[in-house]
Amino acid sequence: MDTLKAKEIVIQAGKKLIDKGLIARTWGNVSCRISTGQFAVTPSGRPYEMLTPEEIVIVNIEDCSYEGGIEPSSEKGVHAEVYRRRSDVNFVIHTHQPYASAVSPLETDLQVSDSAAAELVGNQIISIPYGLPGSKKLRNNVSEAIAHSKGKAYLMVSHGALCLGRDCNQAFKVAACLEQICADFINKCYLDLSGREIPDPEELRDYFVAMQTGDRAAGGEYKPGNLYSSERSGNGFKLYLESSDASPFPESNGKAIDISLEHGLADLDKREVKSAAVLHGAIYRKYKDIGAIFHTLSPDILAVSRTGRPVYPLLDDFAQMIGTSVRSAAPCSAELSGGAAESIARKIKGRSAVMLKGSGALCCGPDKSDALAAAMIMDKNCKAIFASTFFGQGKPINPLECMLMRFIYLKRYSKKANL
Repeated sequence: MDTLKAKEIVIQAGKKLIDKGLIARTWGNVSCRISTGQFAVTPSGRPYEMLTPEEIVIVNIEDCSYEGGIEPSSEKGVHAEVYRRRSDVNFVIHTHQPYASAVSPLETDLQVSDSAAAELVGNQIISIPYGLPGSKKLRNNVSEAIAHSKGKAYLMVSHGALCLGRDCNQAFKVAACLEQICADFINKCYLDLSGREIPDPEELRDYFVAMQTGDRAAGGEYKPGNLYSSERSGNGFKLYLESSDASPFPESNGKAIDISLEHGLADLDKREVKSAAVLHGAIYRKYKDIGAIFHTLSPDILAVSRTGRPVYPLLDDFAQMIGTSVRSAAPCSAELSGGAAESIARKIKGRSAVMLKGSGALCCGPDKSDALAAAMIMDKNCKAIFASTFFGQGKPINPLECMLMRFIYLKRYSKKANL
């Protein structure tokens, strides 16, 4: 394939990954075979929305060498192994798609019973053993799995999915098919366990909470009428009054108030707004590197928050971007005191989020993009908790490995996305 054409296809595929919700921020990667000896791949840590052909890197399959000053994806070795072992594959997508990622920590192969799906992805979806992102161990594990399977979809334990195709179009079809298979798998585990015949998302979440707490209504005593997200601005912050999971930072509607960190909050009449302002203000005062806060009440995050338990990384992008754990704080109230707000803020130390019992999670970041990405990853990790609970298998990533990934992300990787 012509080199420039391959680069352009990779750029469009990277944008499609974002549009389809298959990755958050710059996680995941895409490559296209150019010849028997080379492939084009996305660069390391750069935003996909603004990629240019000059930033797409040409890598040699044999030894993963490349020319130029732009570093290719850290998973270039995984892509190289696929092209080296599979002559039928010309396009590779490594995604962090929600349901496939959620099933990946279970370390189990999935049988594909639907004939149409089996024709596309293969009769079995192989689980590839865990290896740290970008590591030689992960590359070797992928190589071993590819050598013993002719399928087009694979689950990388606690890491995501590997989707192969003869071209870009087929690889994306494989990703979509894999996502449905994994969603169906979670539903089947729930039905088998609960004895129900038809999956209902709300019943599934309530059943999960009951399994975790022994109380169907655990943590459900408080549910805010509105979500309040915010963004640091000068010596204060802007609090958005009509925030939601669909529109977390609704700048266009003017429903926001400017709050100073140096003055009191006596001018805020509505108690619920004042409570949110007190909490967000406490976080901004304590952490100068936090520039945005997103209060998410997505259904899966809400369900996990109802348990009142801390959240641990079942997925390595959680460990990287959010931290080695997320603590749970007491439920908020309509009249949150300064002391209670400080207590919640302290639980964020070294992390990018805190769970609010029965009230979702506050996801933080240096900017809006990071806060939203943290919320997306939190949601995905909560789905993984469901799968682990229903299947009775799957465990958090080793704490030492989590600490290493978090350190590398903060010191190196996070800065690349802002270049």
